[in-house]
Amino acid sequence: MNEIPPEPELGDLLERIQERYGTLRKSERIVADYLRNNAGKRLDSSITELGRTLGVSEATISRVSRALGYDGYPDMKLSLAEGTRNRAPIVNLPLEIDDNDSLISTSSKLAGLLVSGIAGTQRMLDAHRLEQAVDALVRSRRIVFVGVGGAAAICDEAAHVFLKAGFEATSYRDGYTQTIVASTLTENDVLVGISHTGSTQTIADSLLLARANKCTTIAITSNPNSEVAKAADVVLATWSGGQQIVPLHGDFLEGRASQLFLIDVLYVSALFRVGDKASKALKTTGEALEKRYRGKANGKD
Repeated sequence: MNEIPPEPELGDLLERIQERYGTLRKSERIVADYLRNNAGKRLDSSITELGRTLGVSEATISRVSRALGYDGYPDMKLSLAEGTRNRAPIVNLPLEIDDNDSLISTSSKLAGLLVSGIAGTQRMLDAHRLEQAVDALVRSRRIVFVGVGGAAAICDEAAHVFLKAGFEATSYRDGYTQTIVASTLTENDVLVGISHTGSTQTIADSLLLARANKCTTIAITSNPNSEVAKAADVVLATWSGGQQIVPLHGDFLEGRASQLFLIDVLYVSALFRVGDKASKALKTTGEALEKRYRGKANGKD
């Protein structure tokens, strides 16, 4: 006989869902998923309206409410309404997140924001532009990534993975060096400029300079109408939600995740195009790194 699980302690809704999710039935999880995906929002629907929206019975919603430690649906709605009042958002954090959230609630909301950004970027991917970008990368003699601030870190990671796969790849993060490098690129090279807002003038200038030398230029930005986008031959757009983005921790973390996602798409696609050459390069660099650091660990360095 199955034991009845103990009543959950009063606490954040997402924490309760996390604790009880495994005990819920399939139809009840539909309700729990809806609550989790809409955490931080006021629940104005009646139990009948919510049931109709989700395609479940009122009894199912009531069972979920009680399973989460509430007396019923009205009690859960009241609790949610009280949780949305008098919030004092911290600068540079999305409004969905505040200091009243539990740790599991914060992690769940952050995961939702990042997943939404990547999913939105996937929906916006243009097959023809993606083909153009991958073709250019595979044919290139040299690949150069340029960005500033948070985008520079994405450029460093991009150069790192392409370099390990046998591509001649580098990244530059200051405008002075970016200008020098862009002026030396030719039709055999590719310059990838990354800017979330598309307003970074040094990136736009570098793309224009390289493009004038017939170098293939690729822009990764959330604004297809920006100066950075206009300066490139190929534009790969990241999702921005169509509204003012709140920078997370002083930067656009959702944008960075989407940029990294596009870099991975380009990288994996290029690997498949190159085939054995990339496979051998990855094996060679992997063995060299293993030898280097395993020897160091054994005191042979």
